[in-house]
Amino acid sequence: MYHFKNCRIMNRLTAIIPFLNEGTEIERTVASIRETAGEQVEIMLINDCSEDGTDYESVARQYSALYCCNSERNGVARSRDRGVDICQTPYFILFDGHMRFYHNNWWNVVTEALNENDRAVYCLKCFPLDDQFRLKDINSMGASINMEENSKGGILDPQWRYVDHTPEVRLIQIPCVLGACYALSKRYWQYLKGLTGLLTYGCDEACLSLKTWMEGGKCLLMKEINVGHIYRDKPPYSMNTTDTIYNKLLIAETMFPVEYKNRVFREMQRRNQDGYTKALQLLCENRKLVAELKSYYKEIFTCDFESFIRFNQSMKR
Repeated sequence: MYHFKNCRIMNRLTAIIPFLNEGTEIERTVASIRETAGEQVEIMLINDCSEDGTDYESVARQYSALYCCNSERNGVARSRDRGVDICQTPYFILFDGHMRFYHNNWWNVVTEALNENDRAVYCLKCFPLDDQFRLKDINSMGASINMEENSKGGILDPQWRYVDHTPEVRLIQIPCVLGACYALSKRYWQYLKGLTGLLTYGCDEACLSLKTWMEGGKCLLMKEINVGHIYRDKPPYSMNTTDTIYNKLLIAETMFPVEYKNRVFREMQRRNQDGYTKALQLLCENRKLVAELKSYYKEIFTCDFESFIRFNQSMKR
């Protein structure tokens, strides 16, 4: 399914970067990691069957990165799960393939935080970059999750927060991570079953954040650590709408009480009847996995769902 090159493990943190058709951005992203963190971080590139002709393996060699190439497209969720499975350091951080890093000791801050408490997802502070790769003056403060029907945003979609109610605190709890810069321990990811069951693209952040909170862990924003992220109008690959709908149905079916599960199902049906019908059929076909996940989450979840809803609602302001 994939091959593995240039294995060299010495550190405690691995930067895992799944990508598809990123072109020159992969080298720029990896170079930025090396320029700021040197050899203190392992780098893993997961090529999800790119078709743009770029020699990504040579980039991996040049920057002493691990290289994994999927023989067929698996999507970001499965690629992230496989990256964590392969990872040989106790901690990892997930990045997109079009990001920039700064001399703010980000890798050491992340590692020390995970050493202190590995039952959490640590989100770095993500700033959008303009076309000159300069940080835009947008003060994002993590995200909340939209749980409402008939709203402007899609249900289960993360929504950026911009108000800092506790400027004196450097590490704050947030309902949902967002921005493609999240650090965890391999142990905790595997305990949560990572992104198991999600298809190709969509809902990674909501799925991971909900599981973390429901298990009794925390989603935490490191406000002092900035990362630049190039946000594009259109990704360099196609996405399947049915898969995103399926991911939302899977989350609702396996994690939510009946009231909130029904909200998600109704909203998906209202917005896209054809996609909903296909996704529902796929959910039925995968009933064994769905039942297994539902049973496992019931076993490990310790937090009352309504308490998460209250916290999520309070953080929308």
